[in-house]
Amino acid sequence: SHPDFAGLILLNTIFGGYFGSRLMNNIREEKGFTYGIHSQMYSYKNAGAMIIATEANAAVCEQVVAETYLEMKRLREELISEEELLLVKNYLLGSILGDLDGPFSILQRWKSQILFDLPENNFENNIQTYKNIRPTTILELANRYLQDKDFHEIIVR
Repeated sequence: SHPDFAGLILLNTIFGGYFGSRLMNNIREEKGFTYGIHSQMYSYKNAGAMIIATEANAAVCEQVVAETYLEMKRLREELISEEELLLVKNYLLGSILGDLDGPFSILQRWKSQILFDLPENNFENNIQTYKNIRPTTILELANRYLQDKDFHEIIVR
């Protein structure tokens, strides 16, 4: 129900929430440090969290962490291009269509709506946010939520 939620979903998608994300492009495609890396938003009634996860060789572990923080910094300091933003918007809107394929998927949406005590127009409001969000809003959200000091590292060797 947080007013930044829909924007954060979009920011997370850009950062590490889909195969074309910045984390995948940098750490997998450019550097070859891992087969896959992703970030994911977890939402609860009164809290939320972002998890960034990957598996990498111990020899490049510190570099993977450093590159992850670098991508966070880039999102805080550089405006996303209209082209990249449009790609992610279309990806999210297409994912929503896939999520509504069949009665059980639709019921899952309503279940979340009820459990989180969200207004009936919440779904439509999120879609409007996805359609209308600007690069400057992404920058503001990154500066608010992608601060290095707010993240904890867990490395298992």
